[in-house]
Amino acid sequence: MEEIVEVIGVEHLKTVLSGLTPEEIVKPAYDNWMGGIKTGHTVLNLENGNVYGLGIDFNDLPLHDNIYIELFTIDSHETPVSEEDFFSKHEYDEFLEFSSNDPCEYIPDIITEFCEMKGIDEYERTIGVLAYNFEKREQGNYNMWESKILNKYYDAIYENHNPFEFSQSSL
Repeated sequence: MEEIVEVIGVEHLKTVLSGLTPEEIVKPAYDNWMGGIKTGHTVLNLENGNVYGLGIDFNDLPLHDNIYIELFTIDSHETPVSEEDFFSKHEYDEFLEFSSNDPCEYIPDIITEFCEMKGIDEYERTIGVLAYNFEKREQGNYNMWESKILNKYYDAIYENHNPFEFSQSSL
C-alpha cells in the first residue's frame, strides 16, 4: 500500500519564499551548524510550509519523516564567514595586530576574545554577514533563486522530474 502525503501547493511555496528575509533563511542553518561535527541546514517542510533548522552529524543521513527541501546549507567543514568578511577594514587590522601578539599559533576562540574586548556581538554580526552574502550571491536574481527552489520542490514531489531533460522526439 502506497502512502499518500499531502504537500503544499506551488503558490503556497512561493508565498512562503517571498515572505522570508535573508536572515530567516541563514539563521536556522547557522544555529544547527557545528564546525567539524554538524552540517547546518535551513529546510522548508513541504507538508506544512514551516521553515526550520536541521543539524546533521557527519556520516548521518537525515530522517525521512518529513518531506522537505533545503533552502540554505553550511557544511560542517566550512567556515561560514571569513575573518576578512566578518571585520571592517579597521577592525581587521586591529584583529591582525591582536592575534599576532598571542604566542600560540592557533587559538579557536581568538575571534570571540577580540569581539568581547571590542564589544562586538559575534553572533549577530555572523548572521548579518551570512544574510548579506546569501542575498548577494543567491537572491541577487530572485527569479533564478526561486526557480532553483521550485526545481527542488518538483524533484521532491515527482519522481524522475527534470525540467531540462528533453526526449529525442522533442528536439
